[in-house]
Amino acid sequence: MTTGFVLAVVAFALVPFGLEARTVASSLLRAQDEATRVKDQLAAGDADGARASLARLQSNSAEAHRLSRGGMWDATAKIPWLGRNVEAVQITSASIDDIAARGLPPVVEAGSALSADSFKPRDGKIDVKALAALAPAVASASGVLEQNADRIGAIEAEGLVGPLVRPVLDLQRQIDEADRAADAASRVMALAPASLGADGEQNYLLVFQTNAEIRSTGGMGGVFVLLSTEDGKLTLSAQSSSDELNFGTDGSRLADAELSDDEEQAFGTIMGRDVRSSNISPDYPRVAQIWADRAEAAYGVDVDVDGVISLDAVAMSYVLRGVGSVDVGKGAKLTADNAIDRLLNGVYLEYEDSADQNDYFEAATGRTFEAVMNGRGDWTQVVSSLSSAVKERRLQVWFRDKDRQKVIASTAVAGRVAQPDETPHVGLYITDSAQSKMQYYLRYDTRVKATTCSADRRQTISVTTSFRNQFSGNPKKAPWYIVGRGNRTEKGNQLLTYRLLTPKGGKVTGFTIDGAEQYLASSKVTYKDRAVQYGTLTVPPGDEISVTWQVQTAPGAVADARYFETPGIDTSSNDVRVPSACR
Repeated sequence: MTTGFVLAVVAFALVPFGLEARTVASSLLRAQDEATRVKDQLAAGDADGARASLARLQSNSAEAHRLSRGGMWDATAKIPWLGRNVEAVQITSASIDDIAARGLPPVVEAGSALSADSFKPRDGKIDVKALAALAPAVASASGVLEQNADRIGAIEAEGLVGPLVRPVLDLQRQIDEADRAADAASRVMALAPASLGADGEQNYLLVFQTNAEIRSTGGMGGVFVLLSTEDGKLTLSAQSSSDELNFGTDGSRLADAELSDDEEQAFGTIMGRDVRSSNISPDYPRVAQIWADRAEAAYGVDVDVDGVISLDAVAMSYVLRGVGSVDVGKGAKLTADNAIDRLLNGVYLEYEDSADQNDYFEAATGRTFEAVMNGRGDWTQVVSSLSSAVKERRLQVWFRDKDRQKVIASTAVAGRVAQPDETPHVGLYITDSAQSKMQYYLRYDTRVKATTCSADRRQTISVTTSFRNQFSGNPKKAPWYIVGRGNRTEKGNQLLTYRLLTPKGGKVTGFTIDGAEQYLASSKVTYKDRAVQYGTLTVPPGDEISVTWQVQTAPGAVADARYFETPGIDTSSNDVRVPSACR
């Protein structure tokens, strides 16, 4: 709930029931403050404080709900134009009251057990029984949030009176994000005990992606570590570089992964041939399956890989905000402030030999994991950091077991690209094509807007991305493994292959670079029933280009769209709501 929404309600002081409108506004404002306190107190493990704050929240939300229904409010809700605005206030007051009355009590009753510290490993072990006990409370809260997110999301904010439009849009976004977070937490909590080995040993492949050499899911898989867990105790064992997973224990090259025709056409046969390029595909479940199969074959041990967990350098820097610095050898410290620079650039400047680079990556990954499993640092910050990494699609998980995978399939942590329903999805995915580490210097930001709605109810969605190459040195004097060999493009250039996935049944109708129309090659390539438009972009050092794609949805696809993209070094725009042009 936003302060803006509360202030907008005050605007209804102009109608005959102005006094009640002011009281509703005041009650909602107090409810907002108490909701924030409940959240903070739960995170801190202050169960008594959370109960007291919840009681005040329930009192204020109930008053707002009681005053905004019946009598003059219901009568005014039937007046053309004005009524939709009154109804928006009624729906919002009722939903907030319902969340306070039914959604939060189970969570607050769980009290200190739901604090961030309750998830902290102790002596390298996570209490799986405690997690199992918390699952029902989280599931209950998730169900209530989902119901009310649907109600608030159904408000046509763009049709409201001016002072209400932005506050309602903000409220819809916040409730939607809370709903998605609660849903993901509920699913994760349900899976956590078994996944952490409550029913027997589980083995996972931990993958570190380096954003310096960008791939669709974030970056090239640089380090692969075998992680085992039993009854909540996690241990690391075999570690390897990406190239090592291309070969068996006898030194022979492993057979290519079998790809579908759609995969070969959309991403090339290299996806199945070289582990370093498997994640040219943005479809994380499929990429993870290839990685897991390769690891089983390459390690040559009697180990079944039950799942894959991947994170990138930015996600690691987030985690270090909570656990503090880690020693990576020779007195060097990796911190939240230097992790991105060290992992994506400094290591390549310091070490010429790729084996030394891999040793550094393995040390960084291993020591950070040890710090987490030892329960070091501020765990409120650690949990918040992991949540941010999932939201930006920097931390992703895949389970080989189909039932477990089905539970997380619709959440951000699963990273799938299949469009699950009629909600239009648009995705822009980037891959380095110069065999360089130049994406340390790449910055990009995207603006997405649904611009028109045709007679057959097709939306046109405009996707505009600015790409900046911030390299400022002399590419001829820089190490070739950073700036590229110069055989595919000039050293220091960003040579990027983009793949834009349209909504199911949609297509790209045109694109421009710096405002100039570009030739749009006809493409019949699809993946998961989504058209794939691809091409290359070149950005010289110090330059910036602006690329705009015009994307058309299928007829009748009138829902708000969602936008996704490859996470780079900056905060990633992922799962962004794009208001429909057909409302």
